[in-house]
Amino acid sequence: MPAPWTFDEALDACRRASEAQASAETALISATRASAAAEEAYRKALAREIVHQHDNERVAWTVAPDLARGNALVAELRRERDIAEGVREATQQAAWRHAADRKDAQRFADWSMRRELAERAPGGDQPSWSEAFAGGRAA
Repeated sequence: MPAPWTFDEALDACRRASEAQASAETALISATRASAAAEEAYRKALAREIVHQHDNERVAWTVAPDLARGNALVAELRRERDIAEGVREATQQAAWRHAADRKDAQRFADWSMRRELAERAPGGDQPSWSEAFAGGRAA
């Protein structure tokens, strides 16, 4: 069984876990922005190509979206959009994992504190306890 953390070890572990979570949240914001930008570029290109197919190529409106998706630029932008969405999703999972790790570190720090107090040798560095008080008066 691992030894309880010292106060400094617990503080350091909780600080590192908190920093990792903050970093993951910053990465998630960045990935979300990139995903939204990729989605915007894809939709704009798709709309332009649909109109082009209908107006210039004289394709029916019902067929134009399918043909537009086959355009090289539109297909490339869709791939980039899909990749950006996958990165955003993976970053979201990492943020959840870091949040769970931070909670685990806090629980282990709490456990370490309780175990350290429970295992102190009698007569050692025990905290001194005062008599119990009831209603502000000595019991």
